[in-house]
Amino acid sequence: MKGNLVWIALAVLVIAGIGWMWYGASKPLTGEVVADLGREHVPPGTKVDYNSNPPTSGNHYADWIKKGVFDQPKDDGNLIHSLEHGYIIMSYNCEVHPQGLKLVPQALAHTGEDEATPSAESTPSATISGGDWDLPECKELVAKLAGVYKKKGEDRLIVVPRPALDARIALTAWTRIDKLKDFDEKRIIKFIDAFRNQGPEKTME
Repeated sequence: MKGNLVWIALAVLVIAGIGWMWYGASKPLTGEVVADLGREHVPPGTKVDYNSNPPTSGNHYADWIKKGVFDQPKDDGNLIHSLEHGYIIMSYNCEVHPQGLKLVPQALAHTGEDEATPSAESTPSATISGGDWDLPECKELVAKLAGVYKKKGEDRLIVVPRPALDARIALTAWTRIDKLKDFDEKRIIKFIDAFRNQGPEKTME
């Protein structure tokens, strides 16, 4: 009788374990999938059309941006190479406010799923200063994103401003994107945990 109880208990544990594994595997991942545009190297300044803003894959430059919290925009051609290495990029636009989106110039905005975003050569690179970028709310947003950067150990993480962004915050990994209206630490960390170091090219950094 005791032996039967042991076997029943083991069977229950096995079934529970399988159920837990199935539940974990079936939970939807954060963000949206973006079609893979490939990963060929092209010379700096090459015109490239991407399928999301910010882009999550596609032709890019040989050099990549390494981990850091930056106060000036970086070129998509370099950032995509970082994504290829498994980086997570936290882009932000202080001109987009939580209470309502501010329109960005049509030439810079991603306006539809089937339309192309700006080419790599047209990525904004001017110095950011003045206006909404100097507001305390902007500095607070950057401090919060930098806090997540520190909390998650900095490895393969980038925080960078993006004036052409049509959301307050955008999280990108290779072929994955999640846009946020405002700072949400749990959602950002969930994205990092799901996709960091999952790029198609495995590297030391």
